[in-house]
Amino acid sequence: MNILTKLLELIVNFFGFVLAKIPHKCFLGVVDFIAWVMRSIDKRRFKDAMTNLNIVYGERINQKEKKAIIKRCYRNFSFILLEGIRVVYLSREKYKNKFEIIDEHYILDSLAKDGSAVFMGGHFGYWEAMATILPERYKQCDLASLGRLTNYKAINKLIISRREYWGVRLIDKKGAFKHLLKMYAKGNALAGILVDQHMSANEGIAVNFFGKEVTHTPIASILSRRFNVNIVPVFIDFNEDYSKFQIRFYPPIRSNNTEDYESDIYEATQSQAKLTEQVISSNPSSWFWFHKRWKAKYSHLY
Repeated sequence: MNILTKLLELIVNFFGFVLAKIPHKCFLGVVDFIAWVMRSIDKRRFKDAMTNLNIVYGERINQKEKKAIIKRCYRNFSFILLEGIRVVYLSREKYKNKFEIIDEHYILDSLAKDGSAVFMGGHFGYWEAMATILPERYKQCDLASLGRLTNYKAINKLIISRREYWGVRLIDKKGAFKHLLKMYAKGNALAGILVDQHMSANEGIAVNFFGKEVTHTPIASILSRRFNVNIVPVFIDFNEDYSKFQIRFYPPIRSNNTEDYESDIYEATQSQAKLTEQVISSNPSSWFWFHKRWKAKYSHLY
């Protein structure tokens, strides 16, 4: 197993090194090729994405427009995968210069006031940059990101090493809550949580999302309420050829702390879902439509 792990690591790192050195147009060619391969063999994701688009838009956009969004979604997915492989071999200075940052004062003010905060985002645009470009800006904090590890040690090692390269600790979503509680109890904590995936009924709470009921993780809301810190939304979009990225921060969401715990958590969580919906509506082709987001109530459609 150790030999296979090392071999996979060598192959991925070599591929990443090559991708980092070739011209951007050539990199885009690889992105498009991998996207074409995925479209050709991965029909399940196409079906799931079309189901999601039908749930959200119905007849308000036609089939041609829906297929164009899904095609872009495959391309975005290819970019995310390949950029994640090569990012450790890119010039840090050139990489940082690709980003425009808007309204960063929301996170800076939150950290100055409370010491800790929770980053809230979604699978929108270049979401992986939450764990690459942002950590260097908040080195005073204990940084962590939630992620789902696989059943393969070799792949997990690559995922963890990419996070650690940027100074971020990866917390596996399985059993993450107890680690987050310890982290925030110490203070100066900043964890990134993506909140736009389906959750099981015993893990999530019901909220409204695009006019339909979904389950939503309450973790950010719980942390906000328990430790009196802000949830700072941040979404990172890209341009057509992935040469420029825009990081936009939004006004903080903060859980109330009343005697009605369930209402406090619901209101903060619903606010997160509403903002995520607004961001997706601003540029639908940048969202990751492949997740079975409405599975809780509409599993028969998938």
